[in-house]
Amino acid sequence: MTIPRASGLLTLDHGSGVRTLVDAENAVAEGAAAIAADPFTIAAVVLLGAMVGSFLNVVIHRRPERAEQKAHGPRSACPACGAPIPASLNVPILTWLWLRGRARCCGARIHPRYLIVEVLTAAMFGLLVVAPPSGLVPTFVAFDVEAFVTLGFHAYFCANLIANTFIDFEFRILPDRLTFPLMGAGLLAALVAVPMTAPLAGLERLPPATHALLAALVGMGAGAGLTYAIRGLGRVAFRKEAMGLGDVKLMAGIGAFVGWEGALLTFFLGCVFGSVVGVVRQLFTRDPYLAFGPYLALGAVVTLFAQDPVLELITVTWPEWQREHASSPFLLGGVSIAALATLLVLLRRGRNP
Repeated sequence: MTIPRASGLLTLDHGSGVRTLVDAENAVAEGAAAIAADPFTIAAVVLLGAMVGSFLNVVIHRRPERAEQKAHGPRSACPACGAPIPASLNVPILTWLWLRGRARCCGARIHPRYLIVEVLTAAMFGLLVVAPPSGLVPTFVAFDVEAFVTLGFHAYFCANLIANTFIDFEFRILPDRLTFPLMGAGLLAALVAVPMTAPLAGLERLPPATHALLAALVGMGAGAGLTYAIRGLGRVAFRKEAMGLGDVKLMAGIGAFVGWEGALLTFFLGCVFGSVVGVVRQLFTRDPYLAFGPYLALGAVVTLFAQDPVLELITVTWPEWQREHASSPFLLGGVSIAALATLLVLLRRGRNP
């Protein structure tokens, strides 16, 4: 069980009767403290996740429109020979394992991505039930509408990131048809679900929904603004585009869900993950292109589930370690700058002149 990170930062003025965003989050945490996820709910949500993963595979395959899609129409068809795929062979996860990664119609290899997406989505949905980021546990035993609404928005957030990740890997784009809805969903979630955004100083007495919406808008602006500024810096430094606008839009959607603090943490983690993977990738492939979207998505998932411990590591544990080691004040800054510089170089190498 996780407690909303805003707990204890603000207090309620009982005399005025005004409820703040933090009061709402604290009430949720207190109400959820005695509830644990039941096996039936976990199994049902995991099954739903596998089904959503199967749908995501369709989205990933069809989002960049292909010529064969127009020929085959909306019905699922074998990418190799065009034969229609019957419903009996559209069972998530099990079909791929049963067919051993081969199409029944023509024996062509079925890409492992189909299995990976379905398993990953199912696991992510299950984790949202077992360790809900909001602290509000969804369970059919003690049904709570707000818990399931929040689960729905977080599930959409993760599913959208998974789709964007594999589309960026395969087609090197982040489609507007996914990034714009992510922004809208983040703003809507701020109004009707348990918010994951940090409270805004000076606006404590606003109604929870208004406060959460403003925090989501600030998060959206912070995510897009930071990424756009780094994009401009890369263009000036290399006289060449080092980052696409799709990354800017993706970060706007992420910021709407996790707020300005979460957006900054997501970008930092994305730079670190991207730099490490990029350097390792350069050792095994001659392709210089590095898709940044997947690492932003990974940073966003880490932020969603573990923002509190990661921020505590950076803002509490790390400063304490610095005080004990006088020679370390610039280490974190150096790591951040090195990761960003390495990432920009890798991104720049993968862009056309």
